Amino acid sequence: MAGLTDERPDTGSPGLRRYVTILFSDLSGSTQLGDVMEAEHYVDMLGVVRSLCREIILRHGGNVARLQGDGLLAVFGFPESREDDGRRAAEAALELHAAVGGIALSGHAASTRVLALHSGIHAGLTYVRSGDAETGTLEVLGEVPNAAANLSSLAARGEIVVSVETLGPAMHFFDTEAPQVIALKGRARPLEICRVLRRRPAHRRFEARAVRGLAPFVGREAELGMLVGCLNSAASGEARCVAVLGGPGLGKTRLVEEVMQAARAAGHLVLHGYCESYLSAEPMQPFVQVLRATASPAVHEGGLRSEADPGAATSVDAVAARVDELASRQPVLLVLDDWQWADELSQRALDAVLALPRPIFVLIASRVDGSESAVPARAQAIELGPLDLDQTRRTLAHLLPGTDPFVVAEIHRHAGGVPLFIEELCHSAASRGFEHAPTELPAPRLTSAAWLAALVESRVNRLAPEQRAIVSAAAVLGNVFPGWLLERITGHGEASPLVTALAARDFIFSSEQPGMMRFKHGVTRDVIYHAVGLAERMALHLRVAETLAARPAAPGATSATARPDAPHDDAFEALAYHYAAAGVPEQAARFAELAGDKALAAFALDRARAQYGAALQAMDALAPLPRSAQLAWCSLAGKLGMACVWDPLALADGVALFERAVALAREAGDDRALARAQYWLGYIHYAKGNSREALAHCERALELATGLGDERLADQVRATLGQALAAACRYERALELLGTALDSKRSRGRPGSAIAVGSAYALACQGSVLGDRGLFAQAEECFADAMALVGSTDHQVGSSVRNWIAAVYQWQGRWQEAEDIAAASIRIAEHCKSRQLMAMSRALWGHAHWATQRGPEALTTVLEATRWIESRKGALVTSLNYGWLVAGAAAEGRLDDARRHAARLFVRARQHDRLGEAMGCRALAQMAAGAGRFDVAERYLAQAARAARARGSLHEQASNQLAAAGIAAGRGRTAEAHARLDEASAAFASMAMHWHLGEAEALRTRL
Repeated sequence: MAGLTDERPDTGSPGLRRYVTILFSDLSGSTQLGDVMEAEHYVDMLGVVRSLCREIILRHGGNVARLQGDGLLAVFGFPESREDDGRRAAEAALELHAAVGGIALSGHAASTRVLALHSGIHAGLTYVRSGDAETGTLEVLGEVPNAAANLSSLAARGEIVVSVETLGPAMHFFDTEAPQVIALKGRARPLEICRVLRRRPAHRRFEARAVRGLAPFVGREAELGMLVGCLNSAASGEARCVAVLGGPGLGKTRLVEEVMQAARAAGHLVLHGYCESYLSAEPMQPFVQVLRATASPAVHEGGLRSEADPGAATSVDAVAARVDELASRQPVLLVLDDWQWADELSQRALDAVLALPRPIFVLIASRVDGSESAVPARAQAIELGPLDLDQTRRTLAHLLPGTDPFVVAEIHRHAGGVPLFIEELCHSAASRGFEHAPTELPAPRLTSAAWLAALVESRVNRLAPEQRAIVSAAAVLGNVFPGWLLERITGHGEASPLVTALAARDFIFSSEQPGMMRFKHGVTRDVIYHAVGLAERMALHLRVAETLAARPAAPGATSATARPDAPHDDAFEALAYHYAAAGVPEQAARFAELAGDKALAAFALDRARAQYGAALQAMDALAPLPRSAQLAWCSLAGKLGMACVWDPLALADGVALFERAVALAREAGDDRALARAQYWLGYIHYAKGNSREALAHCERALELATGLGDERLADQVRATLGQALAAACRYERALELLGTALDSKRSRGRPGSAIAVGSAYALACQGSVLGDRGLFAQAEECFADAMALVGSTDHQVGSSVRNWIAAVYQWQGRWQEAEDIAAASIRIAEHCKSRQLMAMSRALWGHAHWATQRGPEALTTVLEATRWIESRKGALVTSLNYGWLVAGAAAEGRLDDARRHAARLFVRARQHDRLGEAMGCRALAQMAAGAGRFDVAERYLAQAARAARARGSLHEQASNQLAAAGIAAGRGRTAEAHARLDEASAAFASMAMHWHLGEAEALRTRL
């Protein structure tokens, strides 16, 4: 930001971090031109091109940073940032290309040639400093100018290539070719680009955004009702004026558009003008636009005129006269957009219109920028605030249907409830390939919304220097921070007039929590933070950390550090963050671990995972690690494992992390640390569905724990090993280990303790094995015991237990009960923020719902949940999901989908995950029989039988018999069908599988 410098050690020239847009243009075919033109003619031609560059770039608000040879580098956004710098650069490029193409060349050999440029445009965070004779008037360093130059090289003769993130919603001011994703040399991430062809006749941002598609009208219903009431009131004959106020992106224009639609429906004449900040904006521009649109004789191409007096006063009179004439015929709605940029003549014209005794409703859309023009004296003001979480949820239901509630909350928090930010984060995520897995989004990145960063920086640069310094320091403090800390660092606290003025301008304000402050929008804080110079930023972080560390706990407060002069535990998170950002890894690791311990104790597992991960990262900066640090690293990894028990896929690199823990424990020569590291490595493999690896590591951990006499760890390993064996359908030893672990835990446990929580899951797992064997009554006893241990708590284990119950109920055909239990599991997973449990419970709910309702959207839920799990390299019991998907697709006649799902099912079966194999094979057999391919159907039936026998699954064997009976009936083998039905019905009755028994009897009736 302006006023913040970052001294570079290799030069004496200070510079600034700034979000800018770079236009890089080259003359096409310049070498060939040099060959056919006289040197003097070539120099003259370059002089004309350079003169056009300076003139056109300046007119569009840019600066020519360098003219070298036949190339141009122009900067938009420095020294003054504007929110539409990307659009300005594209419009400048279009005009420049047209102007250069019109240059007449001298000399006979070149006179028939047409000049052309090729250009690239890209935006983002750069380092800008004063230049010299060699580097140009400005030196712009970083990835952005390199990318713009590369885009220019990609452009063919006459082409303008721009990154989509540079234009954002302004892209639809232009006709463009379809976007494409490319890899640029030297850039880690691919870049989405498009070719700009021409300016599109869309004059307002709303019209441009409407080309792409609008989010639903959400959250402004009360304001709309009020404005429509004013519209109707004005129709009675008295002019009225209302100003809709709000910061960028809060939905002013969308609200106004809804009022315009209502006015047209009610028979009002709608007149619309808008103000601009461009130097090319005309005097009294919005009224000139209105008069042109109504074909007034007082207007010609050059603007307003009058035979008597072309001066300003007559022009205002002409506006009033024309509006008066129009309003005498029918009620008028006059909309004036972006009024904060209105010139004085427009304000006088507005006063003249409001003085008319006519049915005129003037609706103004304006930003709150502290200027007198923002709210006319005669206007009633309505100020829009951000959307609340429920309104954001309704918006995302349209833009990203199926998004999980955790992601909704994260987008809402990061966007601060600003509709435009919400919309753009969603569009950005969808354009990056997440439309096929909408249950998860990446963290919002400013690198994918350079236009958004420019918008924020343009607002910051309009602040006074003292206020810019305050918001920059506040950005270093964090998104939420104590007011006393801001005052200690900047000298300005909550009560400071400068700070209260920042609140009025939607930057920082007092939080709901007493004594705390926060940024209005997380996006705003991120932009400001990254624009602070690196050296200044690190120094600020260190100063903040030392200030926090030196502040003792309040009298009577307890701290986990157990030292009266140590920071209280409410500062652990901030200390870890600031020490890490200041480059002090020892302290960062210490406080991150303490913060993780605090979060784990409070069962805030997502925060614990983040803190332990940060502590490990800080420790890695201290490499090579001495033995004590190696063991500390292993201990931290174990804590991280504990925080991931109920959401292991949240640890994307879990396998590599625990493999390193195993290696460090071996290097340190500590068997106890090795046993725990082996256990966690086995657990993470189990959670990811890697049965072979899970069993090997758990067996080794059990051997080590037993040898060490660590019975508590041995019980933990036995339970996990039993669960892994159950997932691999190796039920005999699974039941043996689960029973041993349960007996040992019961001997030491008590209801409500951590041991009881582990027992509850082991019981549920035991119940699932018994249920798969058709011993549903015994399974029900296990589930009852598990639920008794869980009680009414919203602990994650409640979701896990219910998931196994829902699965077993579906095997038994208790569809509605399964759906209800899965829905309860979803609620617990959402409450606990466990995405893996959420995905698993959604899949269970989706199939149970499909079984009762047969709606295709239910199977979509199963598919989305499965894709989410696999996108995190998870696969635990996903064969069950694929079995459901095969059966559902086959039943709906989607044969290609059934085959694709079957391919994934068989991959899982080969990896010892066979829970869905028999079900999927039955569906494939029925599908083949329906096509008359009975030999294929018999092969699938045989595979289903093998899968059922491998699991010892009586309910699957009975279902296989029912499927075989149906196929036999279709082939006219009535006796065989009856025999198989008798066997299936007897089995169903013995297992209380009443729904399946009904299906068998229905088939018998049809025979």
